[in-house]
Amino acid sequence: MSERLVVRGGLVVDGSGLPGFLADVEVVDGRIAAIGRVEGAGAEVVDADGLVVAPGFIDIHTHYDAQLQFEPTASPSSWHGVTTVAVGNCGFSLAPCHPADVRWTLDMLSRVEGMSADALAAGVSFGGGSMADFLAGLDGAVGVNVMAYAGHCALRRYVMGEAASEREATAGEIADMQTLLRQCLADGAVGLSTSQLDIHVDHEGRPVPSNLASHAELEALAAVLAEVAVGALEIFPRSFLPGVDEGDWELLLRLAELSGKPVHGNVLGFFASAPDGWRRNLELAREARRRGLRYHPMLVLNPKGVHFSLDSTFIFDEYLTWRAVLTLSMPERMARLADPEVRAALAADLEGAGSLALQWQEVSVAATRDDANRGLIGRSIAQIAAERAGADPLAVMIDLALSEDLATMFAIRRDTVAAERAVIDELVGDPLLMPGSSDGGAHLLTFCGADYTTRLLTESVPGRLSLEQAVSRLTFAPASTMGLWDRGLLRPGMAADLVLFDPDRLAVRPVRMVHDLPAGAGRLVFDAEGYVATIVNGRVLMRDGVATGELPGQVLRAGAQGTTGSH
Repeated sequence: MSERLVVRGGLVVDGSGLPGFLADVEVVDGRIAAIGRVEGAGAEVVDADGLVVAPGFIDIHTHYDAQLQFEPTASPSSWHGVTTVAVGNCGFSLAPCHPADVRWTLDMLSRVEGMSADALAAGVSFGGGSMADFLAGLDGAVGVNVMAYAGHCALRRYVMGEAASEREATAGEIADMQTLLRQCLADGAVGLSTSQLDIHVDHEGRPVPSNLASHAELEALAAVLAEVAVGALEIFPRSFLPGVDEGDWELLLRLAELSGKPVHGNVLGFFASAPDGWRRNLELAREARRRGLRYHPMLVLNPKGVHFSLDSTFIFDEYLTWRAVLTLSMPERMARLADPEVRAALAADLEGAGSLALQWQEVSVAATRDDANRGLIGRSIAQIAAERAGADPLAVMIDLALSEDLATMFAIRRDTVAAERAVIDELVGDPLLMPGSSDGGAHLLTFCGADYTTRLLTESVPGRLSLEQAVSRLTFAPASTMGLWDRGLLRPGMAADLVLFDPDRLAVRPVRMVHDLPAGAGRLVFDAEGYVATIVNGRVLMRDGVATGELPGQVLRAGAQGTTGSH
């Protein structure tokens, strides 16, 4: 018997950018059957009176590879209307992976992507294998749709072993990586992801494998993508922050040319340490367009307050002394942090060139483990130091952290909101840019970016964008650049991923800490208001912000027929 659902009487904003209209949406067996006036007999009826009915939002930059194995709704993204996620970004996928390398891979993810090592050890069930093995483990077990990149780090580790973290690849190893990537694509991967950020350092203090790849290696892997009908390439270039340099400029254009696919570049936005870097990155996207190539930087929509604790953080990794200390074992780390000579070296490091450039009035205590320190929460390190007879602020921060076994949570809140907002307002409607940069599932104790969908709808609408334009930026645009030809629009025959929301109530709630991951691990989350129902493949995943327990998500595999869909 067919499963039938009717969404009754909402304002259909279909993802095309065209004006919304009042209509019913009929869903049969997970697909849209009709849009118009629909009778509801024999169907589950969802009342959408006063609500917007839109395609489910598509987040193409997440790291939910691990989390989906123990938390199938990809929260908090799904709380903000997301029905499809791309995992395996920045070169960090769980597969392919030799079984003996699973522990190393999880430890690397813990360090680079800010995930609890205890949570990963307790919650990740993937024991190694191919991309096909990894995707098979998600079939029937997820609430949202999932598409997966093959990560460059995984390819290098699989082919080169330990040497992947030590040197460039030989011609033979590059050829083997090409063969492995072809297999990943045949298994259903939607493309290749890579990164060359210097701040990406593994748990052993070494560069992550993709950082050691030559341009020749990157170009050889990009060329493999030209052999398949659909797909994408995602990259975090080394010089993105100050604006791509000449080497990265030519590399990124070459990757787009060789792959013949959309290239998603991360990220574009205002950064206080390089306030004009975004202009250079935008000009690269425009140059690609002039050449008939597709390069889509990801626009940062939600300026993030940064949190950190010295027991697990990556934000100091561009400073060599800090990196050397914070990658030591915990007893060694604490001993070094207590050493006055080391503290002097750490202070000197922060005074050098780098993007962090801490101002102590911007650093405050966000959370403490010990009750005796609760009174410090919300106060800046500069204030606390001034009250302690002019103590050195760095020493105050480190001493507080040491008193709590480095678990003290600090926050950096910079007064750059106006400048960031001005860049967003200028660029939010540019069709070359992909809204996002959620990093969902990663940096769990540093920031939460999964609220970007709601922020676009509440901060840029009305004003810079119409409601219809904003919905299109969250749906049709990412679907098109990922080859999702049956999602991102509301049309008969397309997959029934829908989100129903009340535009008058839509809001992002204040950030909060929850401890709901395996082993009691914590994470920062933004709650959402105004989302009435989120429907995935015709079944309700979220109702009034609460998960229904349904698992209607599908693994979206890139197939040889030029489509991306469930198999």
